[in-house]
Amino acid sequence: MNRKIFVLAICGALLSACASGPAYRPAVEPDDYGYRDTLLTSDRYRVSFSGDSGMARETVENFALFRAADVAVNRGATRFRINSRETSPVTSYSGGGPSTSIGYGWGYPFWGTSIGYSTGGASRTRYETVLEIQIGDEVPEQGQDVYNATELKRNLSTAVAADGG
Repeated sequence: MNRKIFVLAICGALLSACASGPAYRPAVEPDDYGYRDTLLTSDRYRVSFSGDSGMARETVENFALFRAADVAVNRGATRFRINSRETSPVTSYSGGGPSTSIGYGWGYPFWGTSIGYSTGGASRTRYETVLEIQIGDEVPEQGQDVYNATELKRNLSTAVAADGG
């Protein structure tokens, strides 16, 4: 009985580790998943979030917005304006090239041989959102693409936490 519980606990731990995809976190390497922000001028930043394959486009866009709000709040701003926004798919390919295989096998009462050919290759698509934002006194209190940073963070914090942030 204890062995069954132990095996179930190990399986549960492995499954939970697999289920936790890329979280809201900084991107460490150049092609890593996560957020980046760059100061462009005294009041403009480029903010981006790159998701893992399997992460929904909407989630990637929400994480980028959340990061923009983070940048604004960390710089003492109550609001920010998005001057430009772009979400792009990034597709990578792996295991390309044709391959052949020959095999045989046996087992009572059957035996056989096989020849196979594969064109190989698989593609994975992930999304990246890039925002150029403006913070500071020049940002109007209301308007198109103007966000209250604190309110946006409050509204998206549950979604960010649920997706691993």
